[in-house]
Amino acid sequence: MSNAPHFDIDVAAFWADPYPDLARMRKDAPIAFVPQFGSTVFTRRDDIFSQEKRIEVFSSHQPAGLMNRLMGHNMMRKDGEAHMSERAAMFPAVSPRTVRDTWRRAFQAHADRILDALAPIGRADLCKAFALPLSAECLKGITGLTNMRFEDMDAWSQAMIDGIANYGGDREVEARCHAATAGIDAAIDDMIPVVTKHPNTSILSVLLSSGQPIDSVRANIKLAISGGQNEPRDAISGTIWALLTHPEQLALVRNSEAKWIDVFEEYARWIAPIGMSPRRVARPWCYRGVDFEPEDRVFFMFGSANRDAACFEDPDRFDITRDTQKSIAFGAGPHYCAGAFASRAMVADVALPSIFARLKGLRLDPAEPARIGGWAFRGLLNLPVMWDAS
Repeated sequence: MSNAPHFDIDVAAFWADPYPDLARMRKDAPIAFVPQFGSTVFTRRDDIFSQEKRIEVFSSHQPAGLMNRLMGHNMMRKDGEAHMSERAAMFPAVSPRTVRDTWRRAFQAHADRILDALAPIGRADLCKAFALPLSAECLKGITGLTNMRFEDMDAWSQAMIDGIANYGGDREVEARCHAATAGIDAAIDDMIPVVTKHPNTSILSVLLSSGQPIDSVRANIKLAISGGQNEPRDAISGTIWALLTHPEQLALVRNSEAKWIDVFEEYARWIAPIGMSPRRVARPWCYRGVDFEPEDRVFFMFGSANRDAACFEDPDRFDITRDTQKSIAFGAGPHYCAGAFASRAMVADVALPSIFARLKGLRLDPAEPARIGGWAFRGLLNLPVMWDAS
């Protein structure tokens, strides 16, 4: 049992809105043991920024962790050379150059096609009608699993996300995760002969070309799907919602006083789609008076770090003009998100400018409120909107 101060939470209330509890923890118990999670949580930005890099203490290698058990041993759950070698093998598929030369054009084509169908309708839930299919279609190309339906890409990603955050041990959640990983394995099996005969810049193709063991290829593609669908999907719908609920911020972009990338970076700070990253304590350690023992579990709370008043003035305010350099929405250490370049291109270069250009008079639907939830992964659950149909 951790000797950190104990901080109890109401799990349902924390899922609905974790920020009040996180603010109290940052103030009164910045490193706290939360019994409901069975974990010691770090909530201040500078603590997380420094300690996440101590991989010899706070290890990503978690042999008994949910991700390893449910999705396979991927690079996110490896440290040092084991992590870097697999990361390097994947890099050609998601490098800034590949994103610029290959994926951005594909992203735009998907967005245009989806918006062509949407524009005449005048009303939709943009989570389901735009953010979900756009993210999934883009990810099909990036992973190389173009044989999947976009609906399956989203459902299987969500099932894995739910599975690896299933700290309560819900058997139905675990069963859905197993079904999802089986579906992904079948899709991989179908596409291996295709990309072997016709190599491309997809993750499947570059990992196979690198000579990685097939189990690692499967695990890393599942990793790419688990994060590569939900986070861009939630960032797309979230940034649209943030701008519609903060019209003065939208006006800044329309008046060329701010850029779409500023919107993306501030939203990722304000409501981090990845709110937490778990670690296993690998050796005894003491930090700020808290003793950590081997096999203890630690949560680095990115969503809390990005609202730390020590680093961000008025941190609960959505302000696209702020300096977001201290944001750690994509991580801080060697596990910095490999898909960050693709996410920025998908959201800031394609999704936001396209939807505000095509859907004239875009506004929230007063008949139904938007809902948001989650803490390990946080995002909009719906986004009902209206626009002037064309």
